[in-house]
This record gives sequence, structure tokens and C-alpha cells, in this order.
Amino acid sequence: MPVIATAGHVDHGKSTLVQALTGRDPDRWQEEKERGLTIDLGFAWATIGGHTVGFVDVPGHERFIKNMLAGVGGMDVALLVVAADEGWMPQSEEHMAVLDLLEVEHGVVALTRIDVAEPDIVELASLEVEEQLAGTTLESWPIVPVSATTGAGLDALRSALADALQQAGPPNNSGRTRMWIDRSFVISGAGAVVTGTLLDGDLRRGDGVEIWTGSRPLGARVRTLQSHEEEVETAFPGNRVAANLSGLDRADIPRGALMALPQQAAVTSRLLVSARPVRHIE
Repeated sequence: MPVIATAGHVDHGKSTLVQALTGRDPDRWQEEKERGLTIDLGFAWATIGGHTVGFVDVPGHERFIKNMLAGVGGMDVALLVVAADEGWMPQSEEHMAVLDLLEVEHGVVALTRIDVAEPDIVELASLEVEEQLAGTTLESWPIVPVSATTGAGLDALRSALADALQQAGPPNNSGRTRMWIDRSFVISGAGAVVTGTLLDGDLRRGDGVEIWTGSRPLGARVRTLQSHEEEVETAFPGNRVAANLSGLDRADIPRGALMALPQQAAVTSRLLVSARPVRHIE
């Protein structure tokens, strides 16, 4: 099950577009709904190109860049959102730089809010985006004008996303089960639940797992598994997964912890780094 992650400047319509594509509001918190501002990661899903696809909606505000980074780690395809009536903005640049550094090759640019911009402004915004993406891993991505309000361009966007998913191909499965946890919470009567995108390997109900937050792992067991609110016996790479764990408290499982099968992760004192600067535009 592939995953699409959003990116883009604050208030350029990422959550509204995800809701238009999926029929689900990805903003989970009351504060987000009251402020009209995505603060934390949101999740939804839809059928794209005949396959069920998960959407991870990320905040665009500069103060929540760490939450954005938590959401884009396990994606197959990115959806960069730029508002036609505002054009390229500071977090457009910042999120593009993140995707470029991660070498995300497959994605689509949604040029949103075309219903509130004159046609010549839409054309100019498209040319500006094309210019800004030149020389990055995003430069070949299609730019699709769309309105989440009127529905204009949504079918073209779905088609472009389906093409990008096909080009990305199936998720890797080397058999080394691992998942970076992006959310943890407690369900009354069930206990701790963690969510994330399963990056590699299979995860089964009843598996013993290790939660890595430091030099020593904490042991737990998978009591139940869900993917998109449906209980499953086995989760496969690329799936959005919710795992109910026994043996741990929620306080033991911060965002960013690694969940892996026993003896499939280890502590190392070595770090291999490839560093390169990102461009900076005033």
C-alpha cells in the first residue's frame, strides 16, 4: 500500500486538497479546526489508480518543520502544493529543499486555488514553480492546476498521482522489519498504540518487537494490527500501520522511536554522512 505525503507553504491548501481527494479531513485536533492551521501530522486514504493509497498530511508553518520531517520519511510519492494566487513562498522553498535532500524522485505539484486566481496569474505561477524546481530532483514533476473547492483538475491530479506511483514501483522488502513511529497514544482498555509507515519487512499480530529510543531496546508484543481502520493479521512494507502493543506505556514510546523485530537493529558508534548545502533564496 503506497503512501503519498504532502509538502508546501502554510495555508496553501494541503489539508483541503487531501480532504477533496479522500473525503476525510486529515486535521485531527480541535485547535487545528479552530485555527484553520495544520499543526501535527494528519492521515487519510483513498483509491488512486485502482489501489488504496495512504496520505500523510504535514504542517506547512515554519514552527512545525520537525512535524513535517516526521511525516515525509516513509513516503513513496510526494505531493508538493503551491497556491496559484500566492505563488512560491518561503516554506515552498524549505519543503522543496527537504524533498530534494531526501532525493524524492517521484511526485506531483498541485497548483491550488485556481478558482480565486485569474488565468494569467495561474500561468505565471506555473512558470514560476517550473523555474524554482529546475536543477532539483523535482524538476520533472508534472504541475497540475487544481481547485479543491470546485473540483476542477481533481481527476487530472489523481491521474498524475497514479502515474507517479506506478513509476515509483513497489516498496522494498529485504525482510528487515522496521518502522519509525510518528504517533503514539492510548486507547482505553487496549493500552499503547503506535502508528507509522512500515518501511521494510512484514509485521504480524503476535510478533515480539523492540522499541529503540536509546542504547537499549524496550521489549513489547504486537497485540493487534490495523491498516486504515481495518484489522489485519499481517502488515506489509508501504502500509500505514497502527500496532497495539502490550508491555509498554505510551511514555516509553516517543515520536521518532524505531520499532523493529528482535535482533534486527543494533547500536553503532559510527555515522556515515553525505553532506551538501541547500540553496538559499532571499
